[in-house]
Amino acid sequence: MTLSNRSIVVFAFDGYQELEFWYPVLRAREEGAEVKVVGPGEDPCESHLGYPILGDTAADEVVSEAVDALVVPGTVVGRPAVSEAQVSLLRRLHAAEVPIFASGTGAHLVRELVLDVDPDRVAVDADSLPSLVTRLRAELAG
Repeated sequence: MTLSNRSIVVFAFDGYQELEFWYPVLRAREEGAEVKVVGPGEDPCESHLGYPILGDTAADEVVSEAVDALVVPGTVVGRPAVSEAQVSLLRRLHAAEVPIFASGTGAHLVRELVLDVDPDRVAVDADSLPSLVTRLRAELAG
């Protein structure tokens, strides 16, 4: 199984939890997926430890039909501070029936904005990330 020729969008937020963001990004890239990072704006986001990440794609540039999955990582404290553009993209991808995978507080955000989240696509904490990525791989590579 491989993620070659798959396109995965990953959200970035201020205060992001490093493992919840980087684990799915690096594993998907390792499997050959094209990973697009969508931040809340043009400025870099900083993790809760201060590590910056700059989005490489604007939310309004993402074409729903070209996305195979969305990953919404969590933050260390509180609800992720999403932009209106990220909220709009999340809702567009959900309406297009793109699988949404989430971890930690990112899962709470997804539940709040689109209500129905497949529990098998949620990692409750960083220890659950390997099974989340395994599920993502199984759904997209199969």
